Amino acid sequence: MKSTFFTQKFVVVLISTIYLVFRIVNATLVSPFYDEFDSPQYFILKFFPSFRTHGITLVYSIIKDEFLITIFQAFVGSLVWIYLWISILRMISNRYLRVVFTFLYFVLASSSVVIEHDSSLLSESLAISSTIFLFATSIEYFLGKKKYSQRSLYFFGLGVLWFLSTKSSNSLIFPLLGSILLITAYQKQKYKKLFLPSLIFTLFGLFFLANSLSSDITKTLTTSGTINNRLVFVESWKNELLDSGYPEKAFSVWNDFSQKNLGLPPDQAVVSMPEFKNWWENGGESYLLKFTLSNPDYAILAPIALPIFSDDLNFRKTLLSGWSQGTDLTSEYKGFNKSLVTRTLFWPDEPEKAYLVLSISLLITGISLLSLLIMNYPKEFNLIIISFVLILIWSYLNWWFGSKPADMARHNLSAAVMLRVISIFAVSIAFDKLLGKRKLT
Repeated sequence: MKSTFFTQKFVVVLISTIYLVFRIVNATLVSPFYDEFDSPQYFILKFFPSFRTHGITLVYSIIKDEFLITIFQAFVGSLVWIYLWISILRMISNRYLRVVFTFLYFVLASSSVVIEHDSSLLSESLAISSTIFLFATSIEYFLGKKKYSQRSLYFFGLGVLWFLSTKSSNSLIFPLLGSILLITAYQKQKYKKLFLPSLIFTLFGLFFLANSLSSDITKTLTTSGTINNRLVFVESWKNELLDSGYPEKAFSVWNDFSQKNLGLPPDQAVVSMPEFKNWWENGGESYLLKFTLSNPDYAILAPIALPIFSDDLNFRKTLLSGWSQGTDLTSEYKGFNKSLVTRTLFWPDEPEKAYLVLSISLLITGISLLSLLIMNYPKEFNLIIISFVLILIWSYLNWWFGSKPADMARHNLSAAVMLRVISIFAVSIAFDKLLGKRKLT
């Protein structure tokens, strides 16, 4: 037994070390990607209101050096992916399945779509890392050997707070994540021990949520982008918009700044208009929310099937595009030409193949969930289905109030990665349970 344990431990340490070194070495070979419009704001730390989230601005403002930030992001990213791998590996009994799972897992974890953001001075790297860490802590809390322990609860709470702090859209699902954590905590732990930790957790969660809702800069830009990339293409939506007092002149301003480099991005040019500011102050601030609530077809169908509303709209403006294709800094940015990573089988270059991979991933998740339900493994089933539903809600919120076509892949990258992680996790657990039952019979 000692020899077997030592061998397993040695393999885990070896694979972890190789992965960690690989990501850090890759970060040293790549020039940091600095977006002249977005990146500067991540280096400015403000308490409240903060244009960018504190989980990013705190790190960037402390480290300051661009190269060191990329190394830090590669290091943190490596650790959380290793942590999740070990958390899932502990749940798989069949040794051959452990090998298959490890192979698929690290193919995904080593893909350019994941690793290229180590060298990007934007929020994506730490946002993905916080999402992976949150999923790992949820596994430990709900399914691990020390499930519902005070230690696993604190780690899960830390995972939720880190996740909330890395993107404004993440904080919007605090009411759901916070409720799940607090309800299960008070069911399993003593009330007296939880009062202070739950109070601290709630205050931080509400702070991140309030901060994400406080920035007019973010809301004006996303409103302008959403209007001019979606609503203007459907006559009834456009008429409803104009009836609200939206300046018709803004359409031509958007087109002019989109077609030529006039010194400002088109969304910024529109929100700088006095007419837009007047519309914003007289009800425009809440227009997207009111429009989404009053148009259920837009709210439910448009995020995944936008082309059904107009021939001028395409699937690149839907969540399906963001979920399927990911980003491609490695081929688009010349500073990445020495990168060691490729897209891998999880992220094909061609859109049709990318949609196929996404479809297969969703199908595998569905079949695995059905298998777990039939075999009566409710805890595993519940964790996967809740995670999947949260991803859908999170993605929909992102699409309704944030994702322009150009940013669709970037803004939904964490969700795209998690859909693949959950697929690998679900099929591995389902097969392991099935093989275990057959062995018993």
